[in-house]
Amino acid sequence: MKLYGLTGGSGAGKSAAAGLLAEHGFGWVDADAVYRGLCVPGSPLLAALCEAFGDVLTPEGALDRPKLAQIVFANPAQLAKLNAVTNPQIWTASRAACEVLAAQGTTRILYDAPTLFQAGFDRHCCAVIGVVAPRHIRLTRILARDSISAQAAAARIDAQPDDAFYRARCQYILENTDGLSALREKVDALVRLIDEAESLK
Repeated sequence: MKLYGLTGGSGAGKSAAAGLLAEHGFGWVDADAVYRGLCVPGSPLLAALCEAFGDVLTPEGALDRPKLAQIVFANPAQLAKLNAVTNPQIWTASRAACEVLAAQGTTRILYDAPTLFQAGFDRHCCAVIGVVAPRHIRLTRILARDSISAQAAAARIDAQPDDAFYRARCQYILENTDGLSALREKVDALVRLIDEAESLK
């Protein structure tokens, strides 16, 4: 099994790229989905978050994500605490999901994580694919996808690394600027590059 990291900023199009790579036989483990699965009411992770940050639950016992975000994103120390609580459990569950795919015969698996480098998850990957797009395109996509204001969408982008961050760290870059058909061609070319790189090892 070869684990390939997949990362990029909000609105860059990671999910679209992952879907196209899946057509080439890649398995797909989504770190955000793993995190959501770990935060179900009554879970050990939810209890750990309450211990670290106080009552961050909705009246129904689910994680109050906006409340937790308000606590951690305005304070780097609190964000570091959040990562210390969540990242080990996210990786343990993600690794288990990868092992299930590998047992089913999947030889290449995408580990889709927006904070792949910040969490140190890249050290588990044989290579990392970065998906990038210009700011104005990302903004348009976020507004079409999420029920948030343009100001909130811009703040989300500004809080994340820029394209230069990914270009400096990723072994492969997908420019997602011109729609799904163009992205499909770029993914096809990327898979040929990966095939070639693996054949040389």
